[in-house]
Amino acid sequence: MKRLQQIFCLVLLTAVLGCNKKEEDFIMPAPQILSVDPIQAVITQEAGREVRLTFNLKAASGLSQLSVNRNGSEFAKTDYVRDEISATYTFNFTIPVGTPAGTKFNFNIALKDKEGRDTSYDFAINVNQVLFITEGTIGSTPVKYIKGKINGNFTIAATDVYVVDSILSVNEGGILTINPGSTVYFKTSNNLQEISRLVISQGCKIRAEGTRTAPIVFTSDKLLKGETPASTDWGGVFIHGFAPTNQGNVIQENGFRYGGSVTNDDSGALQYVRLEYAGKNGSNALNFYGVGSRTRVNYVQIFKNENIAFRVKGGVFNMKNIAAIGHGGYGIWAEHGWQGNGQFWIFQTDRPATLVPINFWNQARSMEFRSDDNFFTRAPRTQFNIANVTVIGNGYAAGTDMGTRRGIRVRTGAFGVLQNMIVTQFANDAVRVEDLNSTEYGTTMQLGNVRSFNNNVNYEGDANTFFFNKGSFNVTDAAVPGISTTNFVGSATSTFNPTSLGSFFSAASYIGAVENDAADWTKGGIWFKNLNGTIRP
Repeated sequence: MKRLQQIFCLVLLTAVLGCNKKEEDFIMPAPQILSVDPIQAVITQEAGREVRLTFNLKAASGLSQLSVNRNGSEFAKTDYVRDEISATYTFNFTIPVGTPAGTKFNFNIALKDKEGRDTSYDFAINVNQVLFITEGTIGSTPVKYIKGKINGNFTIAATDVYVVDSILSVNEGGILTINPGSTVYFKTSNNLQEISRLVISQGCKIRAEGTRTAPIVFTSDKLLKGETPASTDWGGVFIHGFAPTNQGNVIQENGFRYGGSVTNDDSGALQYVRLEYAGKNGSNALNFYGVGSRTRVNYVQIFKNENIAFRVKGGVFNMKNIAAIGHGGYGIWAEHGWQGNGQFWIFQTDRPATLVPINFWNQARSMEFRSDDNFFTRAPRTQFNIANVTVIGNGYAAGTDMGTRRGIRVRTGAFGVLQNMIVTQFANDAVRVEDLNSTEYGTTMQLGNVRSFNNNVNYEGDANTFFFNKGSFNVTDAAVPGISTTNFVGSATSTFNPTSLGSFFSAASYIGAVENDAADWTKGGIWFKNLNGTIRP
């Protein structure tokens, strides 16, 4: 027995010593410097301009000191006297005016923790031009290829023939003005990774205000080459603002920031604009990321895009008289806390959503509203007031395979007012509402004066069980005469006048986006294309 006790004590002592050894062997992770911005080892910027970068600093044993050196000399230093284990460092450097091109500034950021360990991050700033314009010819047309960064203001005249080559971005608070009658072309390439697109950075503006007879067109350079354009030719237009989202105050998207707290942020204006043949390698046509209420979007058509026509992530802004004609994927997908109004919207497509040859997630919708996929009540929630909409799919016939395209869906916490809508010709469900508390239906979530007809399923989810079945919201499956896969002009009478929703709205006590031929806002001039590609006279 005594022998067994001795053995047990020996085992226990070994275990205790082993635990102590593990504690002694535990080592805190080394400090880290993490770049928030995707940056290259060498950053190019013009003299007189600023380079601004953000770094996250981490040290499990506590931050001790941050030091920044420029060409071997001290540039900045911070001593941490509290027990911080993380911090954010914002690097700002304005290149002195008159610095010769080719000058290089080498920076080293060093971080030390409480245990005396350190890590570093190296990068360089090269002084040189960042906007490149070269002359060329496509066929017999003289063109100007443009790429890089516009630091400041830049104007495109109607007489200019610019071809955007790769990425063209507006930075440093700049304003890109595009005069009425201008056509901006985007370079095409067989390489899927070579994608031409236009980017408006935070704090910058685009002023593209055309007229019915002198619209502004963003299109494929294949038109200059005499080739047939395709819906996957280029990468779209991206506008970034400081308005709120429910995904955080600072969000990165393809190397550009958006989001913040400035609800009335101004990213410019789009009016009488047609954007066509965008959607290369999964990109979307017109993208609004954290755009504020002073941004104006009126009379904008997306024509024959491949993926999503209007992509909205957060922001507080309105859209009036917009259309997506021949959209491949979604007509509009708004989420992440977008708050806005909409009136006179048209979505019409002849593209089926199928597994083969194009999937579009096998459920592409003309209108998709989401808030947050994981936390439905995360603030700010997506909230909208939308009236006078006509949504037309690629067609439905019982017993015929027309694909799986769907109409409208409100989900994941999004809510608002949908009034005076026509939804037709969808091979799957046409109108679907879900993911809300029962107390929200008929109050904060309103679906009224809707005609959903000639669809596989006219109403689905709570759009069916609450709004359609109750019979008190003028939500029916009655057809609207004249509306078809090839015609969006026509309406039915409505008791709802959208002006009750606010000053943004025009009086329109009818169901549909276009009341009749006499009031067809898509006609006149040369700004709008029919589904078959002809100009709508």
